[in-house]
Amino acid sequence: MYFRVTTYGFDPSRLDEFLAKANETLRDDLKAVAGLETVHTCEISEGQGMIVARYDSEASATAAQSAIQGIFAQMAEFMTSPPDVKGGTVIWEM
Repeated sequence: MYFRVTTYGFDPSRLDEFLAKANETLRDDLKAVAGLETVHTCEISEGQGMIVARYDSEASATAAQSAIQGIFAQMAEFMTSPPDVKGGTVIWEM
């Protein structure tokens, strides 16, 4: 199991628009990414978001990188900073 955590800035005045577009366009695209198991997006402070994505393996996450970049490029109009991506293999779980 492999996780990617992405933090980013977004325009908080457009949050409802952002979520509507995500529901209309991103959900099916993300479901089609091989090895991507779950995606959770959190608001960590006003105008700051965090995405936690679980993949079946690091190899799947690496193979999906260009597809994921293309999917999230659709949301660029809402972003106020470039994404900061970190990833790692699970070493412990509850």
